[in-house]
Amino acid sequence: MSTRVELRREASRYTPLDGPWIRKRQISKIWGAADPASLAALTDYRDQTLAWGLLAPDTEIPLRVISFGEKQPPADWLTRRLDAALAARAPISSPDTTAYREVNSEGDGLPGLTVDRYGDDRVVQVATAAMASRLPQLREYFSGRTPGRVFVTSPTGAPERESFPAPAPEHGDATLEFREHGLVIRVPAPPAQKTGAYLDQRDNRRLLAELARRTGGPMLDVGCHVGGFALHAAALGVPTVGVDQSAKALAHAAANAAANDLTERMRWVEADMFGALDDPGLAGPFGALVFDPPKISSSARDVVRATGAMTGALARLLPRVTPGGFAAVCSCSHHLGRTELDTAVLSAGGLWTRVHALGPGADHPVWPGHVEGDYLRVNVYQRR
Repeated sequence: MSTRVELRREASRYTPLDGPWIRKRQISKIWGAADPASLAALTDYRDQTLAWGLLAPDTEIPLRVISFGEKQPPADWLTRRLDAALAARAPISSPDTTAYREVNSEGDGLPGLTVDRYGDDRVVQVATAAMASRLPQLREYFSGRTPGRVFVTSPTGAPERESFPAPAPEHGDATLEFREHGLVIRVPAPPAQKTGAYLDQRDNRRLLAELARRTGGPMLDVGCHVGGFALHAAALGVPTVGVDQSAKALAHAAANAAANDLTERMRWVEADMFGALDDPGLAGPFGALVFDPPKISSSARDVVRATGAMTGALARLLPRVTPGGFAAVCSCSHHLGRTELDTAVLSAGGLWTRVHALGPGADHPVWPGHVEGDYLRVNVYQRR
C-alpha cells in the first residue's frame, strides 16, 4: 500500500497557491508506511489525489509537496529537478562571479535541499529527513559534477527536529574561495556559518557600493561578517568601516581586504550591533549605512520585540548618515517584513524615504504561494 496523507475536510480545498507545506493541523490521517525515502500522495477527504510530496510524519510540516495533480512523479524526479536547477544557473557563472546558489529548496521543487557553488567546490545542505534519506544519491550526483570538494551539512536543529543523523564535518578546517563581481573572497567552510557565505546579498552588495560611491562615502557596514558590503564599496574607492561581533569573522574580513589590496581603505570594529556602538571610529558622518542583522524573529510572536530592537539600534545609527546619504536595512526573518523595517526606520527618527525594495537574486527562486520562501528584504532609504 502506498503512503497517503489525507487532509481534513475543512482543509481539502487545497490549491497550488496555498504553497508546498502541509502542516499537521491540516491532516486527518496518514495511511501506509511513514517512510521519508518514499513519495506520499496528498488526498482530500474523499480520497481524491491532489498532489505528491516528501514525508516527515512526526514534524509540524508532515508533507512538503513536490508536484500537483493525480499523476505520480517519475522515478527519476530527483535527478530531473537537479538537472533543471543547475541548468537555470548556467547564465550566472562567469570568471568574475563564481559563487551562487544552485538549488534553492522549495524554489526549485526540491524541499529541504540547498546547494551553493563556491568556485570548484559545492556545499550541500539537507534540512529534512526526506533529503537526508537521499544523501547517497545526492553525493553520487554532485561528486561526478564537482571539480573540487563536496561539503555536506545541515542547519542547526534540523537533524533533531526531523529525526535524522547530522552529517559529520568533512575536510577539516577548510576554506572556500570564490570570486564575487571580480573580488577574491575566502570564507570558512561549513559548519562555520550556514553554507559559507550569504550569497543572497551578492547583487545588493554591488548596488550599495555604487550608492556609497555616489555620496562620496564613507560607508558603515554593520553586521559585515567576512567583509560583505564593505569590500565592494572599498573596491570602488569608498573608505569603509565594518562592524561585527565575531573576532573570527573580522579576521577573515581583514584577510579578504588584504587579498584585494583594499586594506588602506578599510577599518574593522568588533562590537555588538545592538549595543552602544560608541567606538570613535563609528561616529561618522557616513554617506552610506548597511544594517544587516542575523535572523532575529523566528516566529510571529517575536515581531514586536525584534522591531523594537531594530528601532533602538537604528536610532543610534541613522543620525550618523549625512543628508542625501543612504541606509540599507535588512531582514532575513520571514516574519519581519518590509512594513516592520519601515516602522523601525520611522520610529528611529529623521526624515527618510524608501528608494529601493530589494531581495535575493535570480539564483534564489521562490515557489509561487510559498510565502516562507520569500524571506530576504533589503529596504534602502535616503535621508532627506
